[in-house]
Amino acid sequence: MKIKEKPIWTFSVSGTQQTKTRSTVRARDIEMVIDEPIERGGTNLGPMPVETMIMGLVGCTHVITNKLAAHHGVTITSMDVDVVTKMDSSGTRLIEPIDIPFPEVTISIVAEMDGPDEAIDAVIAKLRHHCAVSKMLQMSGSDVTETWTINGIDRSAA
Repeated sequence: MKIKEKPIWTFSVSGTQQTKTRSTVRARDIEMVIDEPIERGGTNLGPMPVETMIMGLVGCTHVITNKLAAHHGVTITSMDVDVVTKMDSSGTRLIEPIDIPFPEVTISIVAEMDGPDEAIDAVIAKLRHHCAVSKMLQMSGSDVTETWTINGIDRSAA
């Protein structure tokens, strides 16, 4: 049975401090560790907080691209997403407050898709408007760039 989704809904996440750098966090019935690398005083038992946010961007990109593809009659047979982020850590290092912690974010999407070119172009054009994590970054001032390689062809200008 398909669940009818509400356009606006509430969810919660909670966490418990384990050490000065490590937290155990929970969403629904899923638990994971967020930590800092050893060279930053952590135990390296999980990704850093900023990495978890970028991991969310990868997941959001996968989910929303697939939703858009289904909406436009496109079949995705494989997809890999890589994100490279430039971070200004002046704020997290307590040097000074900053307005844009992630000035540049590049999302590279490599996929195999079946469908009309116009439909694939629509998927490419609409992703940045529907992925909530990408939208959050864009609205915070980050320059979010997507590069698309579809069926071995660069479609970034679509």
